[in-house]
Amino acid sequence: MNIWEDFATHSVRRVRVVEEVSAIHVVKGPAAGSTMDLIEGPLIVGSHAPADLVLDDELVSRLHCRFERHPVGVHVRDLGSRNGTWLGGHRIVDAVVAPHARVQVGDSLLELVVERKPMVKTTWDGGEHFGDLLGVSPEMQALFAQLTRLLGTDQTTLIRGESGTGKELVARALHQLGPRAQGPFVVVDGACLSQYLADVELFGHVRGAFTDADIDRAGAFERAHGGTLFLDEVGDIPRPVQAKLLRVLDDATVQRIGEGVRRQVDVRVIAATHQPLEEMVNGGGFRADLYHRLATFQTHVPPLRERGEDVERIAGQMLEEMVPGDGRALDALGRALEKHRGYMWPGNVRELRNLVRRVAAFGDGEPAVLGWNPGLPTTVRADEPFQSAKEKWVASFERQYLVRVLDEAGGNVSEAARRAEMSRMHLTRLIAKHGIQRG
Repeated sequence: MNIWEDFATHSVRRVRVVEEVSAIHVVKGPAAGSTMDLIEGPLIVGSHAPADLVLDDELVSRLHCRFERHPVGVHVRDLGSRNGTWLGGHRIVDAVVAPHARVQVGDSLLELVVERKPMVKTTWDGGEHFGDLLGVSPEMQALFAQLTRLLGTDQTTLIRGESGTGKELVARALHQLGPRAQGPFVVVDGACLSQYLADVELFGHVRGAFTDADIDRAGAFERAHGGTLFLDEVGDIPRPVQAKLLRVLDDATVQRIGEGVRRQVDVRVIAATHQPLEEMVNGGGFRADLYHRLATFQTHVPPLRERGEDVERIAGQMLEEMVPGDGRALDALGRALEKHRGYMWPGNVRELRNLVRRVAAFGDGEPAVLGWNPGLPTTVRADEPFQSAKEKWVASFERQYLVRVLDEAGGNVSEAARRAEMSRMHLTRLIAKHGIQRG
């Protein structure tokens, strides 16, 4: 038995349980009588593959809506469908529904049913770490169990989750704990690639292929041969390049720019995104066939706000790495985390790391550093003039938005302006207006 197989075998337990299982039952329409359980991950409803529940309904979009388990029910999200998703006569974009709720899509009526069923459940039994990931919360322990099942496959895997949740750490763990651990781990950030740069970075070029191509250069696929290629923010890869990417995934060959032959590559591809790829497919921004190829195996990294007990552990581990054995810094971190009790951490683990860095450097972590002030308005008030109440809400929104977009851009103002679709000068003025500290 290989090392990775031994790890996968001994770090999970399979237990027989009887628990409530949500299912989507088609009560009306061409597929009436069909039922699909909602056990792990989202369930996509649409008229064609790669939808999980395929409805032969001409009024249903290719990828119409998504059902996903939620702590207080089942989350339903419309995926930019043509004819909408309807609940109780109202067109919805997002909703959390309870058992027996009926959702209309096209001419089909879907009912959420919940039944108690016996099943074999895989649970994590490997402690609080999975590679460099740390988590004791039920959400992360469930993720670790799911990741263990993905270790042995060479199939393309899609990691989903908000910015800053640690999707690259997940990819690295799958590489380091899997059978390709001795091979290279190559990272390509799709958010930084224009069409031209994407071609060069992914596929490489030969000498003389274009101006300044004075040497042969291997692309990311060739550099990752025998190992893993991590395509971060795959949703940002330009559409013309997506067709070339799909071909590589299908036939495991690449063609350098300026070369007439294709080269064989042996690479496991792990992709990641924070974007709603299904909506991008419906809108034409992302190829349906590439989505189908990427989404065969997928996993979701929970946001930090859903990982309650992990926040203090992660922060403590970060602090120990930055200033080992510093008791005063540890006390300061405890005070800082107490001030942030109830905070939603919109920047997730990346934002938490920024807080810990400040504690390590200066011994404090004031909420203002993160753009959060418990005194900011959280409810609409009618005991003050309309204009002043509105200004407080606008100021709150501006500050929260700016902090998040800057965090997601790594503090780069030009990149943040691009993401916010505003001029760099306007963004700089807003940053100064709100006294937001960068870096």
